[in-house]
Amino acid sequence: MLPILKKGDLVIYKPKKKIRTLLSKGSIVVARSPYNKDFLLIKRVRQIHNGGIELIGDNKELSIDSRHFGLIKPEHILGVVERIISQ
Repeated sequence: MLPILKKGDLVIYKPKKKIRTLLSKGSIVVARSPYNKDFLLIKRVRQIHNGGIELIGDNKELSIDSRHFGLIKPEHILGVVERIISQ
C-alpha cells in the first residue's frame, strides 16, 4: 500500500461486526488472504460485486491483489481502516 503505508506504520481498524454502513469503493480494509487465512492484507476496495469484493493495492506494480487472486468473499474482510499512525 505504498505510499499510504510504510513499514512500521500502525494501522487501526474498526472490526467488521461494528461497521454499520456497507463497504464503499475506495475504503481501505484489513482482510484475510484467500491463499493463507493466517496472513492479513491491507488493500483498497476497488469494486463491490454480487459475487465478492475486488481489492487493489496502491502500489499497482508490486501489489498482490484481486488482479492475482480474484474477488474475495465478504467474510474475508475483517474491518475498515480508520487511522494510520506513521512511525
